[in-house]
Amino acid sequence: MTGASNADLKMDTEQSSPISATTFTSPVLQEDGRTSDHGPSPRTPVSEKKRKSWYYSSMYPSYKTRRREFRSLFSSVVTESRFVVDYSCAYHKDILHQGRMFVTTNSVCFYSYIFGWENKFVVDWKEVTSITKEKTAIFIPNAVQITTKDNKYFFASFVDRDSSHMMLFRLWQAALADQMLSDDDIEQVIACEYGEGDEDDDEDSECPDTEDEVDSGNPAPSPLPPVTSPSVEPVLSTWLSTCEGTTVCDKTFPRPLEQLYRLLYSNDNFYFNFQKERGTTELEIGDWEEVDSGRKVREVSYNMALNNPVGPKKCQVKETQTLSQGNIENQIYCIETTADNSGVPYADSFSVVTHSCLVDTGNNTTRLLARAEIRFNKDLWGFLKDKIETNAWSGIKSYYSSLSLALESYSENAPQQASMQSHQARVARKTSRKSRRDWPALTTLAWNIVTQPLLLYLVMMFLLVTSIINTVVLYRLAYISVPLPPPAPSLPPLPSLPTDQAGWLALLASQAEHHSVRSSHFRQQLLSATEHIARAEQSLETLREGLEDWQPYDWVEQEVECVTKDGKLFCDKIKPVSKILPVKDEM
Repeated sequence: MTGASNADLKMDTEQSSPISATTFTSPVLQEDGRTSDHGPSPRTPVSEKKRKSWYYSSMYPSYKTRRREFRSLFSSVVTESRFVVDYSCAYHKDILHQGRMFVTTNSVCFYSYIFGWENKFVVDWKEVTSITKEKTAIFIPNAVQITTKDNKYFFASFVDRDSSHMMLFRLWQAALADQMLSDDDIEQVIACEYGEGDEDDDEDSECPDTEDEVDSGNPAPSPLPPVTSPSVEPVLSTWLSTCEGTTVCDKTFPRPLEQLYRLLYSNDNFYFNFQKERGTTELEIGDWEEVDSGRKVREVSYNMALNNPVGPKKCQVKETQTLSQGNIENQIYCIETTADNSGVPYADSFSVVTHSCLVDTGNNTTRLLARAEIRFNKDLWGFLKDKIETNAWSGIKSYYSSLSLALESYSENAPQQASMQSHQARVARKTSRKSRRDWPALTTLAWNIVTQPLLLYLVMMFLLVTSIINTVVLYRLAYISVPLPPPAPSLPPLPSLPTDQAGWLALLASQAEHHSVRSSHFRQQLLSATEHIARAEQSLETLREGLEDWQPYDWVEQEVECVTKDGKLFCDKIKPVSKILPVKDEM
């Protein structure tokens, strides 16, 4: 299954394949996107769409995303306390370490990773002696200082210093009094900060959303499906206990096991047509080859188109699929897929691994279980890792949702239509009555499609014109020259002293001439300077006289006299009178 282990990592790309490349055209400068209002925000259909879009999930990570990041960074703290909220801030120690503060019921944790320099520490609430509001650079009110008996922790760059301080102070006081916040209070805090609850689920996903499994570090074992042979149970139990990752799909299809295996892991037309509809080109599927230990391996490669205005237009994906030697023919198949991509930035820094299991559940039905994980091969900034993981999981779930629809709508009688077309037709017929209500959303989408490239081109043109103007201005400034007075003529060097009286007389005459020239030059310079000083003195005198003659205009005592003529009011005459004089119309 070539796309099963991949993810859509593109910031603005079509969901054409389960894996794509990450293209960062302009890094985003504010990471903390939460609201500062302390009131629960109702969830509407519009907010649900925004929450599910890749852009919204990238700019405004959900509570579950931050909780998963916290549990992966501070595994020792997870079992002792409950994660409540996080803040983007900078820890001041010699330099500013920009990172993220994770606040729990028992402690406050901080993590930063800048240019390979990792900084991570945990402060227990019961060790804190004070939490105060501070200022950065004397007058910028965006800092909070946490003081313990031994250290002082200074955090700056808070988006909302007051609300952050209030939350920290509240949790600190609750820990000191041994009165932890109740679950209802914590749920209210989560709703205020993230606009969602702790138990919110994605109801529209075709495959179950099990993000909480990856949060805990160890995926929860899925319930064993009904099997037709006792020999399958130990194989399936071993697979569930050894395979790591998050469950991205767990669904039963009304198809025999051999048919489902053939559709997904052979050169069947179903898989070619399915990948073609997702925008995949140059798809090459190799044959299964037996290697050591009785395992079978094959390679799958393809190119995936990227809807990217700037940067690469496609990326190359190579998958290595390994068939486990513990499979039982016609009963259970376990396949591990490792996907790597190339041709785009940061493509070689991670791999996506998917563990798939096909189990015969009897009555011509087959259960598909899939777990995915992202393995990083290089150290990346926390910001880049967040973006990659967020978009990767979104792409994986989108892939399995499309695959489920394609498998449900596939018919052996029409293999060339092994796609989601029939299902989409049924959905279109069901939703035809709602087209009028969806028209504003379609209009907005069309407007965005038209205006986004145009805005990008306008910004690029503006930057280009600005650069040209700056270059011309700098060039002109570099060649601006102020005329300077000519230097004074210098005395010529003496080749040798004369030896007779005539030579001394000639030397004396020459020196007298040169001194006369230099004296004349200095006299002209003094006269020119005197003229400039005289003109400056005259200008200052004129300015002094103007200041002495100036009288302030008294706008208070001036009144406007309004005159009515031919039924119209005219107030353009100004006279120094104390009140407006009424004028009667002439009859």
